[in-house]
Amino acid sequence: MTSKILGNKWALASLTILCWAIVATFSTGYFYYQYENLVSRTKKTPIHANLGINYGNGTIKWFNNTEAAMGATLLNLTEIVAKVNYTSWPSMGAFVNSIDDVENAHPYYWMWWIWASYGWMEGPIACDKYLVADNETLYWYYEDTSVSPLPTPP
Repeated sequence: MTSKILGNKWALASLTILCWAIVATFSTGYFYYQYENLVSRTKKTPIHANLGINYGNGTIKWFNNTEAAMGATLLNLTEIVAKVNYTSWPSMGAFVNSIDDVENAHPYYWMWWIWASYGWMEGPIACDKYLVADNETLYWYYEDTSVSPLPTPP
């Protein structure tokens, strides 16, 4: 009788280890697949965007098809083509003080805009929080902010 009980214990232990091995193998495979899927979706493939800068004095520069890394913000994109001075506010984001040495002087400030299907739309968040999409058109406009509503870019 003792050997029968002892044999069942070994059988039970073997069955437990076998089940654990099967579950561990499938779990490892599943998580490896999820990891590979995530890596393939977040590869550093470049994006291309159009960026305009209106200096408010009649000078407008366009940087079409500007290449940036996936996940680049508007601030990153702007720093690729221009000299940017900004102040970073922890709770709100970056506030642009100057672009190419054209500094804010009340009531003129740097504002940014997005081209949408219906026309220009004022940037909804700080430039360092806005992730640029591929083939997007963005525009920096040094403009008189005392006018309400703000004039849209030309």
